[in-house]
Amino acid sequence: MVERSAVTGGCLSALLVVLSAPGALAQGSQVPAASVPRQEDAPSRVIPPLHTFYRVGVAARVNPMGLFTNLSFQVRHRLYESPSPALKDNFIGVGPVAFVSPAFVRGGIGVEFQPLSVLQLSASYEGTRWFGNFNYLQSFPSPNADASDRRLAELGDAGTSYVSSGTLLTLAAMLQFKVGPIAVRSNPRFFRFDLRLRDGDRVFYEPVLDAVVPNGGWVASNDADLLYLAGRLTVGLRYSATGSFFRPQDYPAGEMDIGLNPTTHRVGPFLAYTFHDEADRLFNAPTLVLISQWFLSHRYRTGVEVSQALPWIALAFQFKGIP
Repeated sequence: MVERSAVTGGCLSALLVVLSAPGALAQGSQVPAASVPRQEDAPSRVIPPLHTFYRVGVAARVNPMGLFTNLSFQVRHRLYESPSPALKDNFIGVGPVAFVSPAFVRGGIGVEFQPLSVLQLSASYEGTRWFGNFNYLQSFPSPNADASDRRLAELGDAGTSYVSSGTLLTLAAMLQFKVGPIAVRSNPRFFRFDLRLRDGDRVFYEPVLDAVVPNGGWVASNDADLLYLAGRLTVGLRYSATGSFFRPQDYPAGEMDIGLNPTTHRVGPFLAYTFHDEADRLFNAPTLVLISQWFLSHRYRTGVEVSQALPWIALAFQFKGIP
């Protein structure tokens, strides 16, 4: 399934975050953790309590296909000093975030609060602009409407894609633990989209999450990882779930939820290679990430339109630094 409708407008629903410290991640622009917990023996310099930090990532995926760049810059303040591995990586940070795709662009402000090495809370608020190309934006009067890749391509060819703008609010958390070479983490995220849709439309297809989502409502997503750290190489398993919270007002009068949009479930291997991790470098922790997952549940990708044997595959390159 290589529909043109899903090519450059689509973006990874589960990829590409760069650590600012062991276990830290950025939650802006709908991008969950794909980074690797830092090794205990990674070199470390004395970083002042108040400092700047940046992260950059580029990524591509298939099923559906997508391409994007994710960027952020922060001013960070370390909350307190501690030699304990469970406490020493703490900070509060604020700064601009951006998410760029050939089909749309987002940008705004993000806040990250990490009181402990194992826990991070974050929020971002972004303005978004859809360009009306690559068969996007497509919106519908009901969640029950057909939003398959084939149908999106047909609608795009018919000229129904349109320019729009709006906002995105993202709330997220990250909980992770590491014992020896084994790391476990969970990364729940909640999204609220508010776009200017066509008159009569209540929902739209969101290519980053690969889901039909309610306008002015909420969508939830979570990635859970079990990882083994072997030096520069990290291998493991990722389970992902995404679901929309549709409300009665999201359906036309007389229509109801008939179960056409189940929660999406995927599972598969996670592989990452970090070339170096030295905190005193401006260009630090360059990492290649490969994730391949098979759909356990999806309206179209478990045999209805796309064979369940075809995996969701994402490849990314990411790096970070402290200027």
